[in-house]
Amino acid sequence: MSWMNKLSQVAIVLIYLMLMNGCEKMMSEKMSLDGSWQFKYDHQNIGIDQRWFDPDQEISGWENQAVPGEWPDGAYDGFGWFRTTFKYGHLADSLRLALVFESVDDNAIIWLNGEHIGDHNGWGEMFFIDLTDLYQPNKENQLVVRIEDLGGPGGINKSVTLKPYRKLSDLYASEVSKKIAPTAPEWAQDAVIYEVFVRDYSEAGTFKALENDLTRLDSLGVDMIWLMPIHPTGKVKAKGSFGSPYAVADYYGISPEMGTLADFKSLVSAVHTHGKQLILDFVLNHSAWDNPLITSHPEWYTHNASGEIISPNADWYDVADLDYNQSGLRDYMIEMLQWWITETDIDGYRFDVAELVPNDFWIRAKAACQEVKPEVFFLAEGAKPELHLSGHDMTYSWNVWDLLTQVAQGKTPVSRLKQTIEMEKFQYPQGSLRMRFTENHDKERSRAYIGDAELNLTAWAFVALMDGNPLIYAGQEIGATHKPGLFEKEVVQWSKGDRNLENQMAGILKLRKKYLNNDSPFKIILADDQKKIIAYQHDPIVAFFNFSDEPFTFKAHGAETILAGGLIETPSGYLLPAKQFGVFK
Repeated sequence: MSWMNKLSQVAIVLIYLMLMNGCEKMMSEKMSLDGSWQFKYDHQNIGIDQRWFDPDQEISGWENQAVPGEWPDGAYDGFGWFRTTFKYGHLADSLRLALVFESVDDNAIIWLNGEHIGDHNGWGEMFFIDLTDLYQPNKENQLVVRIEDLGGPGGINKSVTLKPYRKLSDLYASEVSKKIAPTAPEWAQDAVIYEVFVRDYSEAGTFKALENDLTRLDSLGVDMIWLMPIHPTGKVKAKGSFGSPYAVADYYGISPEMGTLADFKSLVSAVHTHGKQLILDFVLNHSAWDNPLITSHPEWYTHNASGEIISPNADWYDVADLDYNQSGLRDYMIEMLQWWITETDIDGYRFDVAELVPNDFWIRAKAACQEVKPEVFFLAEGAKPELHLSGHDMTYSWNVWDLLTQVAQGKTPVSRLKQTIEMEKFQYPQGSLRMRFTENHDKERSRAYIGDAELNLTAWAFVALMDGNPLIYAGQEIGATHKPGLFEKEVVQWSKGDRNLENQMAGILKLRKKYLNNDSPFKIILADDQKKIIAYQHDPIVAFFNFSDEPFTFKAHGAETILAGGLIETPSGYLLPAKQFGVFK
């Protein structure tokens, strides 16, 4: 073969490689899956049994539905199915492919080509599923998502994207994470939070009954008491016998069943005497229908095309939506927040559905409250990172609750829990405080969904000793399984509780206060999916958590002292029994 022919062949090969490389570059681009999907309601919850996720499922009865968006019937709470198809080529070298959901409302189960590939619980949070080894390159892939809506409008309410990535930080990195969160009040930075629904805390349901129990809360290790709304509740369109505490009939009033303003001030004073702080739960997004503002300032509310005041959504029919485009409303709310601090000496607020109120209002509100009390504290019911830059000192870590719940129930590998914790630094402003919990008033009791008592304690110890601020919902410390309803009087059954659990939780918090603070370095050091073991170092302690039914043995060089849990030291190392945790330094 002549050298000219050889040169021609080399040139052809080079051209071919260049073309192939060009194709590979195309496969490094993200692909939006937004648009028209097929949709079907599942009123009887039969879709899984009837395998609606199968590729050959008959879809003639399905309708078109825009994603992102809410499903057509905003009053329907239940199950709805979405399906679409996509074609994506081979990935470039070293890239992986993620299916990214910016948000669903509320829970999701996902199938690809008829195979179950993942689940997610929780509204409003980004999550992803790695498709690298699951999708079929250059072929039609069928994606099916079942949404479970628990209240309000449901659906896939934000964008869905196929996104190539090399590192997990590529998926999560945000501009917000490059900023530094404003410093929270010093007293709040390491605080253990205790949530109280005064109505159901005691048979009396009064401030005085709670005041009489403060010594017990001292022993438990509580630093901050969060009272759910104490205002009079609305009677018009009320839910249940008592109405929701989140349907506020008077922002300046106190529910007479709980006591008087003087009783409340006495409680605040006693809380301070015990070396604690108290925050109030306020609802600024909506009010009860019989709140005086409905009559005096109807222009402060959201209206439909017919000029009628409306609810935020169909499920929240007992409340009327407030309109923060109205400057008068903003002024009223800020003056009211200042009044409560001035009049009662409370230490801050927990704000209901904070994500539904504009960020610029929160910035102004925080500054105004700081004029009255410089060390005032704001806790946002929400998880959006931007909340930390708009006046809020702490947000809900729904991400950890979601994954920890699934791990404890054996539904997901511990590596996913590790992943969501490690990704926080790429999502949230530096120095952000996150509230850690295994239950609160919006969710079932952890002892109810984690059937084993030892595993329940292990899950709570995980959040109590990690970075962030642990929460106890009143009754959790005695292993209560019944979640008090918001619309009835359902008293925590203290006499039937597990006092040993209370002592164990108090011991864990005592350890936390002795060894840890907000500046203690934290990192996950182990996540073994096969053995269901996860461990972290929260300097100077190391904690292991066994979510399996089998004991786990390991060696730990440099360990000095067993501090808590079920760790057993043996001649060959350490043994951690099934469903238990262990802490050493």
